[in-house]
Amino acid sequence: MKSETHEYILGVRNATRDEFILSREVSGSAEYVNVSLPDCDEPIYRLWTKKPRKYKPAIKAAGEIDVSRPKHTGGKRPYIMLMQDQGDVINKLTDSAAALLLKIIAGGFVEWDTGRIIDRRSKKALTAEMIGARYKKKPATIKTIMKELTKNEVVRYVRKDRAYFLCPKLAKKGAGKRED
Repeated sequence: MKSETHEYILGVRNATRDEFILSREVSGSAEYVNVSLPDCDEPIYRLWTKKPRKYKPAIKAAGEIDVSRPKHTGGKRPYIMLMQDQGDVINKLTDSAAALLLKIIAGGFVEWDTGRIIDRRSKKALTAEMIGARYKKKPATIKTIMKELTKNEVVRYVRKDRAYFLCPKLAKKGAGKRED
């Protein structure tokens, strides 16, 4: 070993020029890298690294590439389950209340870990005025519908949070197979 390289290893020098050997062993998604000198038995440096995972976009039937992936489902298509034992609650609702409920659930306006009804972009709780503006309805109409939903315990309003919350017994979110 050159004396300059030996001094570099000991920390006396900040830089040196020498020949060295780089070797790697691949194990699954990780690599074991060795840096050694040709005339030394012990490696100078050892390191385990992880390879970055590459995203492979799904290919649609027409040959177009699908770049959009659903969030929080591990790449699988998201779905929403409506519980059948809550059918009597839904049957009590007027058509306009049931339609608004479906639009909120299927539109992705529910934060599923808390059940809070939110704006998808800003993550702020949706008010009756915001819902009315989104669906081009008068705020009074939306307030009447939301009162009906809270009366039937489909949605509850929490004053402290100033937010509407969906009943967790009514609907849940899941992930299905990618080819569905």
